Amino acid sequence: MATQTTPARVFALADLHEGLTATVPFTVSAAQMQAFAELSGDFNPLHTDDAFARAKRFDGAVVYGALMVAKVSQLIGMQLPGRDSVWASLALDFRKPLYVGQAAEVEGTVTGVSASTGMVALRLAVRADGKVLAKGTAEVLLVA
Repeated sequence: MATQTTPARVFALADLHEGLTATVPFTVSAAQMQAFAELSGDFNPLHTDDAFARAKRFDGAVVYGALMVAKVSQLIGMQLPGRDSVWASLALDFRKPLYVGQAAEVEGTVTGVSASTGMVALRLAVRADGKVLAKGTAEVLLVA
């Protein structure tokens, strides 16, 4: 069982407003890439073989998009809107690759809150080195 090191934030729907932002910094390690390859069964050498990826004009092994989505999950479930939330939808467009060992961050910004449905709309961005690697949206149900 995984150990939680930081408690999840807890927001009441009334505390959420447009413009509220949270950020989760992260770096994907080679060990995490290997664990994901084993879990998913996706051993595409663009993700698992640095030399192969370089031969295809990348700067190294490309982080699985699903691992960036996992960081969106951390943002939603732990930061914004936090503990009492569950995804309703997620759309993420990948623009540039993230590389193993490269520092990045995922940012979520509240773009709408519906008191009648309990839905919270988020704008998402994954960035590294000042560049947007992925962007998108999420709709999250606050179940408090």
